[in-house]
Amino acid sequence: MPRAGGPACLTCREKCRKCDRGRPKCNRCITKGLECGGYPEQFRFCGIASRGRWKGARAPVRGRSFTLDRASHTGIQIASESVTPETDKEGNSENRNWVQEPKQISQSRSESATPGDEVPDEIARLLSLAETQSLLSHYDTFICPHQISEIGEGPENPYRSYIIPLAKKQIGLLYAVLGLSASHLGQLTGDKPLHEETAVEYRMNAIRALSEEIRRSQNVTLPEDEQDAVLAIIQILLLHDIFETGISTHGIHITGAMSVCKRLLVTEGLNGHRRRAVFFLGNLAWLDIIRAAAGSERLCFSQDIREMVAGVSDQSFEMVNGCPREVFLIIGSVLEKSKEHSLGWLSWDEYQISLILAKHKLYSWNRKERAYPSSDPRWESVAEAFQYACILQILRLLDPLRPAKTTEIQDCVAKILDTTAQIPKESPLLELLIFPLFIGGADTLAPHSQYYVLTRINEVMRRSEVRNPIPTDLLQKVWNARAAQAPDDDENISWTRFTHCPELARQHDYLII
Repeated sequence: MPRAGGPACLTCREKCRKCDRGRPKCNRCITKGLECGGYPEQFRFCGIASRGRWKGARAPVRGRSFTLDRASHTGIQIASESVTPETDKEGNSENRNWVQEPKQISQSRSESATPGDEVPDEIARLLSLAETQSLLSHYDTFICPHQISEIGEGPENPYRSYIIPLAKKQIGLLYAVLGLSASHLGQLTGDKPLHEETAVEYRMNAIRALSEEIRRSQNVTLPEDEQDAVLAIIQILLLHDIFETGISTHGIHITGAMSVCKRLLVTEGLNGHRRRAVFFLGNLAWLDIIRAAAGSERLCFSQDIREMVAGVSDQSFEMVNGCPREVFLIIGSVLEKSKEHSLGWLSWDEYQISLILAKHKLYSWNRKERAYPSSDPRWESVAEAFQYACILQILRLLDPLRPAKTTEIQDCVAKILDTTAQIPKESPLLELLIFPLFIGGADTLAPHSQYYVLTRINEVMRRSEVRNPIPTDLLQKVWNARAAQAPDDDENISWTRFTHCPELARQHDYLII
């Protein structure tokens, strides 16, 4: 339930302290001589559509409920009291109100059917449809192979072996897979109703089912299949975001995953026997790193969880995400220190020391002494690209305004571009390189280097048949802004400038992958 008096003021949120919620200004802030940042608007978010007949349904509507003629059928039943989750003293999000169904719809569902009867019947009905079989086939034969390198076409592909059987038992995951497949197939074939209506309808039903599971998980321990289905639904919804716009609005998906993950760890822990859960958590933890690259305040998973995931994951982590687990842990720790510093928990000197130590650790990391998913020597090039992309990230945290032309910055850029050049466009490893290409591209200065970066990113998009517009759009904004600088102005233009909206209490996630 929402806390009495509404959410805490923005200043108390930033300071991670109890707020008295005084109006128009918080008395705690007044007594401490601080400027009260005010309170976030109380919005209700209903629906998720950005195109088609439901265009605008995602927009916040204040002071009234949002209804659609087909709401009872499509499942446009997601609402949130605030776009910003509460934050505990460790900086982790407690998502008590991550998603919430409107009361009248929730009641009508509970009165009309019981979970034991309705869900298996609905799964059986969906699986009997020709459209369902077509969409599952597209997911199986086209989408799955592009989600993991080396074994993309094989039956052991976890996106195939984990998700498809689970989707045939868990209705929310089935809706999510059908929505993702309809969106992708609709875009490929130019079928606008499939892309803009069918896909949105399935996605809304998936979010409704997910909201029910999230709510249940706060009160009872979900069975293993349901726990894993929640994590899988979130990952599929994030893939849907990547396929559509590259932006996950208000970051609710990964934040919701963290809520479920914490519950799972508290109740039973997590070990190598839960291969399916570990696989999903590993991918979500990397996506958490990706979104935190735009601002460390977005980081949600803790270093303890990253260490647990890295310790029990197998090489499928690298095959999906590209980043070696050792590098993943180092950059995760760096972003966590950055978040602590931004919250005032870490002094500037302590913060700088931690960054310098992490930088040296990455420079000294020996790529040749680790095992790779296969004997393909190009895996080492992939590892080197991520190694120097993360070093470049640290250099930017050390000094965001440092001119891009400085030697250390350009040496990292050259390393990234040289190592990615060793991956031919025919190699499936190419699809792992969006993040290092983007990080290196943000600091490229020469037109021929910028052309190379765009060419490589476009090769990835053509190979995967997925066009995430965010990497190229952000790069063009950075390059254009640099070109507009005065000749004697070489202050850095950070790409993160274009991912932050001051009006939002909870920033959107930019999924540069």
